Amino acid sequence: MTLDPHEIWSFLLILARVSAMVATAPLFGTTGVPMPVKAGFSALVTFTLLPLLRSNIGPVPDDLFTLVAQIASEVAVGLTLGFLVALLFAAVQVAGTYVDTQIGFGMINVLNPVARQQISATGQLMLQLSMTLFLMAGGMLYLVGALVASYSVVPAGGAHFAGSWDTVAGSLAGQMMLIALRIAAPAAAVLLTVDVAFALVARTVPQMNVLIVGLPAKIILGLATVSLSLPVLTLAVHEDILPALNDAVRMVMSAAR
Repeated sequence: MTLDPHEIWSFLLILARVSAMVATAPLFGTTGVPMPVKAGFSALVTFTLLPLLRSNIGPVPDDLFTLVAQIASEVAVGLTLGFLVALLFAAVQVAGTYVDTQIGFGMINVLNPVARQQISATGQLMLQLSMTLFLMAGGMLYLVGALVASYSVVPAGGAHFAGSWDTVAGSLAGQMMLIALRIAAPAAAVLLTVDVAFALVARTVPQMNVLIVGLPAKIILGLATVSLSLPVLTLAVHEDILPALNDAVRMVMSAAR
C-alpha cells in the first residue's frame, strides 16, 4: 500500500491551521488542557475537513522553501483565528477588572490556574462564566464553522497577509472595548451613583468618616450589582461575542488574502 504524497501534503496543511487555532483559542489553548487532548481534537477536525478541502489544495511544492512557507502561512492563519477568540474573551476580563477597581478590589488578584497568570477576582469569575455560556450556546460549532469558512476566503497555502492590518486592528480593539463597556455598565453606573452620594454626604455632614462607611457599602453594593447583572453577561455572549467572532474572522481573512 502506497501513500499518496498529495494526500499527506493536504493533511499537513490543514493540520497546521487547525492545530495553531486550537493552541491559541482560550477554550483549548490553556495549560489546563492536556496536549494529547489538543492533538487528538486537531487530528479529528483535520480528518473531518480533509475530504472537503483536498481537491482545492495544490500539488506538493517542488522546493523546500515554498513548502515551509506555505505551512508557516497556515500556522499564521490559525494563530490569528485563535487570537481573535482570545481577544473577544479578553473584553470580559477587562470588564471584570474595571468593576473590581471601582469596588475597591483593584489590588486584589487571584491566580488563574488555567492560564497561570494573575487576574482580578471579578474578572476571573466573569471569564469562567462567559466561557461556560459560550460552550452552552454552541460556541464550539461557531469556532469550527469559522475555521471552515476561513478556507473559502483564504485557501490552504494561499495566505499572503497583504491587507490593511491597521484598520483591522482598530476595528477589533473597538469591538473589544464596546463589549467590555456593555458588560461593566450596570455595576459601573451603580458604583458611580454611590460615589456621588457619599460625596454629597461628605459635604453636608463633614463629621462623618465617609471612607469607613463608604468602602463596605461599595463592596456590598458592587458585589450585589455584579450578581444581579449576570444576565447582561449572557446577553453579551449571545448578542456580542458570537456575532463579533463572525465579523472578526471575515475582516481578518479578507486582509489575509
